[in-house]
Amino acid sequence: MFMLRFYVFGLFVFSCLIALFFIQPAYAVSPGLVISQIQLGNTASASNEFIEIYNNSNTDSEVTNWCLYYASAGSAQIGSKMSCFTPENENIHLYLPGHTFSFAISSQLSSSQPNLGSDLKFSATLSGTAGHVRLVSSGGQELDKIGWGTTAISAEGLKPAVVPTAGKILSRKNLLSNILQDTDINNDDIELTLPKAAYSYGSIYEVQDFCTNLEGIQTSVPNGYTVDSSNNCTPPPVDICLNLDGLQTTVPDQYWRDGNGNCQKDSCININGVQQKLPEGMRFSDDGICVLDLLPLKLTELLPNPVGSDDGNEFIEIYNPNPTQVNLSEYRFIVGTSGVIYEFPSESIINPNQYLSFSNKDIKFTLLNTTSNVKLISSDNQQIDESPSYNNPGDGMAWILIDGLWQYTDQPTPGMVNLASMINSEIETTASNGLVPCAANQYRSPETNRCRLLASSVSILVSCKDGQYRSEETNRCRSIATDVSQLTQCAEGQERNPATNRCRSTSAVLGASNLVPCKVGQERNPTTNRCRNVASAIPVASYAPEQANESSNNSILLWSLVSVGVIAAVYGIWEWRQEISNIIRKVRMGFHNK
Repeated sequence: MFMLRFYVFGLFVFSCLIALFFIQPAYAVSPGLVISQIQLGNTASASNEFIEIYNNSNTDSEVTNWCLYYASAGSAQIGSKMSCFTPENENIHLYLPGHTFSFAISSQLSSSQPNLGSDLKFSATLSGTAGHVRLVSSGGQELDKIGWGTTAISAEGLKPAVVPTAGKILSRKNLLSNILQDTDINNDDIELTLPKAAYSYGSIYEVQDFCTNLEGIQTSVPNGYTVDSSNNCTPPPVDICLNLDGLQTTVPDQYWRDGNGNCQKDSCININGVQQKLPEGMRFSDDGICVLDLLPLKLTELLPNPVGSDDGNEFIEIYNPNPTQVNLSEYRFIVGTSGVIYEFPSESIINPNQYLSFSNKDIKFTLLNTTSNVKLISSDNQQIDESPSYNNPGDGMAWILIDGLWQYTDQPTPGMVNLASMINSEIETTASNGLVPCAANQYRSPETNRCRLLASSVSILVSCKDGQYRSEETNRCRSIATDVSQLTQCAEGQERNPATNRCRSTSAVLGASNLVPCKVGQERNPTTNRCRNVASAIPVASYAPEQANESSNNSILLWSLVSVGVIAAVYGIWEWRQEISNIIRKVRMGFHNK
């Protein structure tokens, strides 16, 4: 039983302590200022009125723009303004010291007693039968109120003070020598007394705020600040870049500020935003700007004027001289002076030492038959390579790069090693032998050294000899490589064509062993050998999930604790009822013995 009582007592004490922590007292604005006395007139004149205000606290209270109001007995409104503590200008603040008085008198009383000093004056307006006087702050908050007469409907506590008899005034009761009673019930706080022999005034003092734009009252200009004509104080300028010469009040353009107060140069002034360091995947160019760190690629072949239709037959070829694979996602090209930027097809990859061509079917570009060129650029518009301009190439003549020199060839090789022109070679040979060059639509027979019409100029093609095949590009017969005494080894990235025994690029073979692995969430299309997205098997919700918010409620916790405390108290009183009864009996006996 003892442990149970001890437990209940501990629970009660704990509940009381928790309640003390959660229950906070509410404070009124300047609760110490009260209306201490009111004279509604005297035997000499009903207009000889005064109102006394007292600072009931130990601290000085600001009274700037506080006002006295009067309202009739039947009015619940604030009433009409009588007089205010108004400073000379907005930079002045007025204070009433603790335990001092302020005195306001009517103009009529001032005239009848010229030697009677005061802090405020007002026009006589107080009723001798019933009414209300209020003290109101600059923000419109009622600080104190005295209502008198039985018909005053807005007195504090709804109990107005008694109307003074002849020669008496309304006076707030004294509790101690310098404390006046203020229970917010006028009938209890106010008594009728004779006026004082003398009244205090002049205690209010002024404080000038030298910096109206700063929080709080500045009785002097802070050190280092400057003040303008509007009493706004400006702090001294602060150098926020300690490592730079001169005063920097803001971070200069193209700089950023580190944690030590030093301003550092933007690493990439050509990129929007501040780059504290060189971004990943970029490098500094010769001009000192940040560019994409891309591997160099070469333009190697253009076919602007193919035999037959241009649609799908024009092509641009690039070569990867690097030992690593290159993704073309950050590469672009421009044709001629059009300014149009073309992107390569998605997921385009060029392997080491590989030639890769793109037709105007893959990318919708146009190569003029007259003159033009191609620029290879990066996605940030840095030039990577540029071909020289070609001029009026013949049908089927490609503009190619061989051994660092751009030239024409009658042997276009999209996606393969470039081949020199056969026509040019024959012309050079015949010229060296003193032979007359063949016409444009002719070639010189290697067997007879005579000029013959190109196959494209003959309506009916003559069958090739044994050991030869017909070229699809020129319609001419060529020797099959098996008849050659010794085959030249194919270059890396090529294989030998079983039909012609000539080398061709392996990138054109579906299912080649050097395919780039597909990304996560993709699979390889067995038809095209390209990567494609895998359809997700997870159903997608038709709505977005909502965040469930749970807010705490301190009031529920408070009342729960208070309830527990009350229950514990009741239970404790019940358990200790006999002890409590004995204590009360002993106390009574002690009083009887006295």
